[in-house]
Amino acid sequence: MKQSAIDHAVMLRPDLYSIKNLFEPDALSELLNKLNVETNWQLQENQEFLPRRTLSWLTDGVLDEVWCMLNTLDFSRFKLKFLNVSIWKDLPGYCISPHTDNDRIKAAMQIYLNDLPKELGTWFEETEIPYGQNSGYIMNNQYRPKHGMKHPVPDGVVRYSLYAKFDYV
Repeated sequence: MKQSAIDHAVMLRPDLYSIKNLFEPDALSELLNKLNVETNWQLQENQEFLPRRTLSWLTDGVLDEVWCMLNTLDFSRFKLKFLNVSIWKDLPGYCISPHTDNDRIKAAMQIYLNDLPKELGTWFEETEIPYGQNSGYIMNNQYRPKHGMKHPVPDGVVRYSLYAKFDYV
């Protein structure tokens, strides 16, 4: 992972930053190859009724590797401390309506992993974070920004993303 992606994140508004090129190309390709054959997916907590799966944590597994990579990055620019990471697999039909995250989420980063149409990104009220491979956002949840998707994942498509949670420093 590249610290420069964090260092060059662009502020879109006080609670939202855009990030590009977090992974080195070879590392992203290797991660996607592993996710495409991964079988340890479970229902996502608080979204059991939606077609979203989250990768189970296994020692020396994919999440363990990604956690180790993220833990080397410095998020102090945002006054954040990295806590944990998930990888989401959104299946056809997945679409989350505008919502606010619960208070347990202090800040979060979502990085889109595969190459899909930009319409599958996330909207923060009037601000769009288009879906783009190896890009995404950091959101500070202090003011509980409302966000969601406008378009469902289409048939025959799987939407992979990394989702990291943070605490304040």
